[in-house]
Amino acid sequence: MVWRLALPRRPVIDQAHMIQIWTFFSMSYLGLIAPNTPGHLNPMTALSDALRRRGHRVTYFLLGDPPSSVTSAGFEVIPLGGTVFRPEEYRSEFQRLGGLEGRAALHQTLAIAVRSAKAILNVGPTAVGQAGISALIVDQASIPSGTVADQLGLPFATVCNALILHSEPSVPPFFTPWLPRNAWYSRLRNRAAWAGLYRLYNPLLSLIREKRRTLGLSVPSRIEDTWSNCLQISQQPDVFEFPRQDLPEQFRFVGPLRLASREPPIPFPWNRLDDGRPLIYASLGTIQNRVAQAFRMIAEACDHLGGQLVISTGGADPEELGKLAGEPIVVAYAPQRELIQRATLVITHAGLNTALDSLSEGVPMVALPVTNEQPGVAARVRWLGAGEAIALKHATPARLRRLVVQVLSNSSYRDAARRVQDVIRDCGGAALAAELIEQSLGLERASSS
Repeated sequence: MVWRLALPRRPVIDQAHMIQIWTFFSMSYLGLIAPNTPGHLNPMTALSDALRRRGHRVTYFLLGDPPSSVTSAGFEVIPLGGTVFRPEEYRSEFQRLGGLEGRAALHQTLAIAVRSAKAILNVGPTAVGQAGISALIVDQASIPSGTVADQLGLPFATVCNALILHSEPSVPPFFTPWLPRNAWYSRLRNRAAWAGLYRLYNPLLSLIREKRRTLGLSVPSRIEDTWSNCLQISQQPDVFEFPRQDLPEQFRFVGPLRLASREPPIPFPWNRLDDGRPLIYASLGTIQNRVAQAFRMIAEACDHLGGQLVISTGGADPEELGKLAGEPIVVAYAPQRELIQRATLVITHAGLNTALDSLSEGVPMVALPVTNEQPGVAARVRWLGAGEAIALKHATPARLRRLVVQVLSNSSYRDAARRVQDVIRDCGGAALAAELIEQSLGLERASSS
């Protein structure tokens, strides 16, 4: 009966019929909650695809507008904001974040997190409960989502799509550019910085504590207590993390979460590439990407170096940049992984996904961290010897140029990036993450492909 209803001589199955099919054949129905930004959703889509290939149905519960990257991949999106955090408000808050740097950007990120928490705690239980979800997959940065799972009695797994946030005295906090040191003063500095961060987290944690008290659930003493006690997954390879001693036993490094199939094509003027010149690819991500002077500085720094510069603005209008030194190729969006495969150097804001894409291809970097975890990503790139870094607020065309020349002229940076590339190749990625989720949450695999 279902087959007859779902497939009445249609050349294409629409989304409604697809959901019917998945409901009938899936062994489990998983819900996914994450920040509605490409840096979090792109790896989550890869993980969702791996789970779908194993026979499971996945539905997204998101604040903001339904992202085309998720819906075009065939996943249902259920709104999570209600009247607490409307889509237009969510969009406006991130647009404001796009023009900020440093501490101002960090405070805006935390303000968004508090508003998001109010919406998730109020709307999430009803939305997830009515959908009939059997388990949840929760982004580490979506801190209140574990409470939704606990309220509904659902098992859940935590996925770290940015740097892992677990505090540890020997490890510099993710928002700092510091390298790990054994000296007593370094550990003291780390403790002070972690303590300062948790003071900023207090409004968010207070909301979660209040909600859990009213529900009769255990009350977390720190952020780490809100993450899964079944499984915590990081898309970092283990070599891309400072030495740690205190990670929980349920924590696993799986490596970059990337689609097994080819990603949808993004238009790009391939005919303008000059194969006779080294390619330098530059991107500042999709959030902190409205700092126009940064792109102008990159163009000036790379001018007359003998390479060809490609700039992806991450959605910002290329026309707003005006004429740039050296006349680089400038596009709003770029087929990043394909360009990195051709690149000799990547200039990046040190978003984790761009850093992992670069290392997956053995390409060294010059990092221009802006805010949030980006200084920590840049520090790890330096620590591995796979690139150099300078904070955007301290960068000038001359300083950036010196670093670009340094990385391009010294083969040790590429050698280090290739060593990480070899590790990533054997990590397991999304396929391993899907298998671990099945095992840890007690899900039965329906089929294989």
